[in-house]
Amino acid sequence: MELSLVLDTNGSATLQAQVFEQVRTMILEGRLKPGKGLPPSRLLAERAQVSRNTVVLAYDRLVDEGYIESRGTAGMFVSLVLPDDLMSIGGRADGDRQNGVAKNGEADLLGFDGLPVGVMYPSHARPKYDFWLGRPDANGYPVRAWRRILVRKLAASGFSLTEYGEPAGLEELRVAIADHLGPARGMAVDHKQVIVTSGSQDGLNLICRLCNVTHRPIYIENPCYQGAAYLFKSLGHKLNPIPVDDHGLIVDNLPRDQGGIVYVTPSHQYPTGVTLSLERRMKLLKWAEETSSVIIEDDYDSDFRYDGPPLTSLAGLDRGHRVLYVGTFSKSLGAGLRLGYVVVPKCVSDAARNAKSQMNNGQPWLDQAVLAEFIETGAFDRHLRRMRLIYKSRRDHLRTCLEKTFGGADLKGESGGLHVAWRPPEGSPPAHEIQQRAYKKGVGIYALNSGGAHDFDGTASDDVLVLGYSSLKESDIEKAVKRLHQAVVGPAPDQCKKVS
Repeated sequence: MELSLVLDTNGSATLQAQVFEQVRTMILEGRLKPGKGLPPSRLLAERAQVSRNTVVLAYDRLVDEGYIESRGTAGMFVSLVLPDDLMSIGGRADGDRQNGVAKNGEADLLGFDGLPVGVMYPSHARPKYDFWLGRPDANGYPVRAWRRILVRKLAASGFSLTEYGEPAGLEELRVAIADHLGPARGMAVDHKQVIVTSGSQDGLNLICRLCNVTHRPIYIENPCYQGAAYLFKSLGHKLNPIPVDDHGLIVDNLPRDQGGIVYVTPSHQYPTGVTLSLERRMKLLKWAEETSSVIIEDDYDSDFRYDGPPLTSLAGLDRGHRVLYVGTFSKSLGAGLRLGYVVVPKCVSDAARNAKSQMNNGQPWLDQAVLAEFIETGAFDRHLRRMRLIYKSRRDHLRTCLEKTFGGADLKGESGGLHVAWRPPEGSPPAHEIQQRAYKKGVGIYALNSGGAHDFDGTASDDVLVLGYSSLKESDIEKAVKRLHQAVVGPAPDQCKKVS
């Protein structure tokens, strides 16, 4: 192929720098697509009328910074995932927008200036060994049981597929969710308090509408779940970050202003993985009562707890009706199902159903009907028990491999959920650099702002990485950790052995 380069021999920048910058610009603007081959250095040098060494050095710099990659004798190719993409998976602002107005001068008709939430879509080129967060094992999906129920429901669907349903959700599913939350999360819930949504992000949107968040102070964990932070910010509201330590949100740092909203992930703090202590849970509930505030409890992966008994949710401890509870089936079954729920206090259940009806006319009937029977028959509980054993084994093996390969493992969030936060050994490169080095070795490991998290002051993101272990088999975890060691400090010792 040909590359059109315009080089200025009298310019202030060196020819090597001009080649680098122009090729990089072509890649970032999409004129050179991911996976596209580049002309050999000798041919490009002839066409541009520069020395071959100039092109070779420019190519070397592009390789070092992750824009292109060498495939041996096959030549140079544009990287499948660019360094800019790696850093923006967690939310780089759109470069064509600033302060709600397009930079090219066109009017921003929508008046929306929100940031994209850091979700890994199938179109992204995934590394061979990917520790992406919150991804259940695809092989663990209960396909046979699901198919049996689906065929039976479809045969008896009648008018259900051709008529509108209840916007708040299929009653059978809401009853099943309420019955599940009683023993699992310590919540005494009536099904009328349950609103079915398309996952937790949809649930947060419902809560924002219900609570009119634009006129109330919002307090949020730091670091926090990016989807919540970006949603609140998109509504034009200033966020007040509250730091997190080894015991969760530091409740004493909450101000005494009246009528606030605090967003927390108490069971498995996102992204650090720590658990909000019982003492702080009670203190947080007392703060909400005394300040007439509301707590949004995001319980995204609490179905998986490996050490100790299940935790009683904040909503289960709540006696003042101050907690709005957000749950999802994205981690327990799969994100492709697109089903979650919100549990609201009884006093606002009618308002919540009305607000949901203004958002949409409910989720697909067939998916809700299948899930309702899946829960009612006990198949969901059996599925959870089986997956807990699998994920616990993978967590244990990851911990063993990190300890033996790196001479120790500084981990948080091991007691439950689907990911851990790892602080590399002292003297290691910054987290974002480890992420890029590991990707070149075929390993996906993520700095906080690339792993669906948001760090307000930037202090945590440079020395902490997050690893989701649920979708990787033990043998793959072992290989991945060895490659990770090579990316950080050099060849790894062959010491990983599966934990029995």
